[in-house]
Amino acid sequence: MTAFGHFGCSTVQFVTLREKPRNPLAERLRLWDPAGPRPSEQTKNYLVASGALPGQDIGALLRHTRQAHCINPTCESMHAAAELSYLVARETESADAGLAEELYLDAAQYAWRYLVGSNDQPVKDPNAAGHRQTTDVYNSSVEGLMRLVKAEQSVEPGSRLLMPLTRRNIHFEVPHQSLWIHPEQMGEIEFVSDYELNNLRHHHVTRGIGVPIMIHRQRPADISSLEVYYAEGLRFPATAVLSFPTTQEQHVGESIRLQIFDPRQSDGVVVRDTLLPIETDLSIPLARFLTNPDLELLDTFAFLRPDKAQSLQGLYMVQPWDPDRIPVLMVHGLWSSPMTWMEMFNELQSDPVLRDNFQFWFYMYPTGEPLTFALADLRDDVDELRRRCDPHGRNRKLDQMVLVGHSMGGLLSYLMTVDSDDMLWNSVSKVPVAHLQADAGTHREIQRVFFFESDPSVDRIVSIASPFRGSRYANRFTRWLGRTIVSLPATTLNVTKLITSLNSRQTWEKVFTPTTSLDSLAKHSAVLNLVSQTTTPDSVVHHNIVGVSRGVSRKWWTDGVVTYRSAHRDDADSELTISASHSQVHRHPLAIDEVRRVLREHLKQVRRGRKVHL
Repeated sequence: MTAFGHFGCSTVQFVTLREKPRNPLAERLRLWDPAGPRPSEQTKNYLVASGALPGQDIGALLRHTRQAHCINPTCESMHAAAELSYLVARETESADAGLAEELYLDAAQYAWRYLVGSNDQPVKDPNAAGHRQTTDVYNSSVEGLMRLVKAEQSVEPGSRLLMPLTRRNIHFEVPHQSLWIHPEQMGEIEFVSDYELNNLRHHHVTRGIGVPIMIHRQRPADISSLEVYYAEGLRFPATAVLSFPTTQEQHVGESIRLQIFDPRQSDGVVVRDTLLPIETDLSIPLARFLTNPDLELLDTFAFLRPDKAQSLQGLYMVQPWDPDRIPVLMVHGLWSSPMTWMEMFNELQSDPVLRDNFQFWFYMYPTGEPLTFALADLRDDVDELRRRCDPHGRNRKLDQMVLVGHSMGGLLSYLMTVDSDDMLWNSVSKVPVAHLQADAGTHREIQRVFFFESDPSVDRIVSIASPFRGSRYANRFTRWLGRTIVSLPATTLNVTKLITSLNSRQTWEKVFTPTTSLDSLAKHSAVLNLVSQTTTPDSVVHHNIVGVSRGVSRKWWTDGVVTYRSAHRDDADSELTISASHSQVHRHPLAIDEVRRVLREHLKQVRRGRKVHL
């Protein structure tokens, strides 16, 4: 089994639950101090200047500050009132949740007034050094209120929350519905601050106002034909902002609004013609979705039991289908799963240009199956998705697809662009298909697997560490072991047995007949013969990335699994060599930067109208 382990990637845990939620006020206000929370230096200075008596408890200091603010409202008094209201709310939570809700709401309102000001005052930058402390109080207060409300009741967009003591109304709404954030699909809300990000190189956040949350996607009542592509447990990033009406708006009955924004569609909240940036987190919702016990052995299961893994096979979307975005289909390698792309996806989705113009899809397939069978399934799955997304064939974005494949996934991506003619079949059998003694179902399967044409949907491919000339790990021992422990689907098994029976060679010489994926990666396999005899058509751009982790000269370069000579392509439109091992090359910053460059180049060429499919 160790021989196989070189190919794949181990499952990782991308988030862990924090012992205590992350809180930007924790250190400044000493929230976890055994002696109890204390006001910040900024608030202490205001209390001294406003004549507060020394030695008073937090409640008395809050009453003093409110009175002083009513007499002489200033930015300093608003900040102090917000901070002290927050501290008293925390102190009150366990004894009187209703009072704590009111105090959190008061704290958020004082901080909002500080940042927004009145009509004759400019709106402040929430991230400026002089205002960030107040922004932190606002964000923490809104989160504190939301946690208490969430613990008591289920709240849906369009509903109104009635405060328990003052009877103030809070209207819960999604002001700008998107494909991602839609009331019908909004399920459970989780707080980003509850989780710690692990095993991803960068944590993509922006600073501003609001509470970063993640929304569990629930399937709508009216299920569309695309629902099969949305994985269970999807979580979308969102930001919650609590906005308060002006004094004039309050007089005409305007209510407080708890609004949910999609950070991939909204840059901020507009207040009096000023855009207030929102606080966002794109990484933890993705990581939370991926940290799923059901996914832990997916890569091993799909290799050893392709017969059972067929139920998991297919295209997966982690974002809603958007007819205005170009698909990028990411195809994993042997003994792996779509989770292997999460480092790259985390980086690419954080790029606003790519996020606005591309949608990322992932292909899951049983990696123990022979490569030609996996390819046939990929072609069928892409065709089926096209029919569901664009039944009338009018969407040009689907003809601008980019495939990105690692290892064996790079071979699949490449093979999506070439014609097999009869080269593949002639490599496994000298008997014409028409002369085979087989039932109609087997004939259809042979036609599906061994005879295919370039897929016009694919406009560009990126192959990464792909064994175009095979891998030394696909040797006699590993292939024999693979045949021993890999269980193939019945249809695949029947076809391979039929082809093997046509082959008169000795057991160890039947290298042309694909029995498992390891046979497909043997140097002289039928599918690699096809790869060596073909090249991508002029209409498809091929970018290649090669990993090198050891070797004293180019002749001996290898990434530990695939040699440089095997991964190199003379006919690629571009090629980049990166110092990285096979299992890490697609996660390497230079590889991610290269894919980012390729996608930006693709976008420019699409806009220039480089390619038109007839």
